[in-house]
Amino acid sequence: MNYILRRINVDVAAMSLIAAAAVGVLCEAATRTSLGDAQNARECRYPPLSSIVTRAHIRELEENNVVVIDNVLSPYTLRCARARAEMLGSIMEPSPNDVDVRQDVILSIKEDDEYDHGDAMIHCMRLLRGVPHLLDRFDYATSRRHVVPRQCQLALYRPDGGSAYVRHLDRCNSPMVEMGLLGWLRASDYRHRVVTAILYLNSPEWTGGGELRLFDGSVDDDGDDKDGDDDGKYLDIVPSGGRLILFDSSRVEHQVLASHGEDRYALTCWFNGDLVRETE
Repeated sequence: MNYILRRINVDVAAMSLIAAAAVGVLCEAATRTSLGDAQNARECRYPPLSSIVTRAHIRELEENNVVVIDNVLSPYTLRCARARAEMLGSIMEPSPNDVDVRQDVILSIKEDDEYDHGDAMIHCMRLLRGVPHLLDRFDYATSRRHVVPRQCQLALYRPDGGSAYVRHLDRCNSPMVEMGLLGWLRASDYRHRVVTAILYLNSPEWTGGGELRLFDGSVDDDGDDKDGDDDGKYLDIVPSGGRLILFDSSRVEHQVLASHGEDRYALTCWFNGDLVRETE
């Protein structure tokens, strides 16, 4: 009898430890986020952006899921921001994605980093982070309650003719049953992305490839692939310096083509929020 009681006690203790460990893992997954210090759209208001992104641009974004705005930066600001990007290139690291998915190197940057980014790069970050305020101001109909991360991602694609990023969607639309509870919880930031903003820091007369390929109508309202790529419907956007691109993170599948000739730099910020079609 004593043996049986000891055996039961050991089993109960083991089960308790396993349960506690499982709860700990799930709690870590549920609280994992890079948006802990994020701001709301109004806090990121940036007046210079008001002369760049107009109500017409927001309507175009609603209608086409993408809008391209050129000459966002002055030649001097572009040169200075590019110079800063080149300095940061030495400390960039490979993306955590599998190497067969993307081959660029990246760096997360924000205004209050310990090293000085310079006025030009800070201006670029503020331009991107100011977009959600204008989405709200001009009554963007696709999403609401936008959350703005403090960090932007600076990405560098080497001109080796092989560095690229395969076709993908910036928002995770997969259901929990497909991802599993743990993976679904850990993808919280990605499950709530609604708008992607990219600003290129390359030459205005860029001819080095590296186009951003946007696939036409690739995702429907349920997040399912509609057309695939068999029909060849896509739009290639040249990553010319000073070009700003906004697109719907939940609908627009895209890829980055290989570049050549010179380093390709892109500054990106993803905004989270609530999709209107999910809340109505």
